[in-house]
Amino acid sequence: MRTLCMLLGLFALPMATLADEGRYQALPLAGAAGGQGGGRAFILDTREGHVWIWSENEPVVAPDGSRRYGAGFIYQGRLRPGTRAGEWVGGPGAAGGER
Repeated sequence: MRTLCMLLGLFALPMATLADEGRYQALPLAGAAGGQGGGRAFILDTREGHVWIWSENEPVVAPDGSRRYGAGFIYQGRLRPGTRAGEWVGGPGAAGGER
């Protein structure tokens, strides 16, 4: 039974990743080596609206308390989609409408 479940999992995992192809979009940020790959990038989850900034040079605290610089992700929050281009999407309780 365990072997059957493991085999089903091995077949289901690649199918799940194919279903999400194109879900995450990344754009280089200005000042990141002229936008030519490196430095910083904006990452968007196009299905759920989550946003991260990836950086090659973020301060990282090691378990022993020492500090160094390395690559890291910074979660920025979640976007709320609008219904049409140019729509003003305010915060919670804000009146919708165009700006």
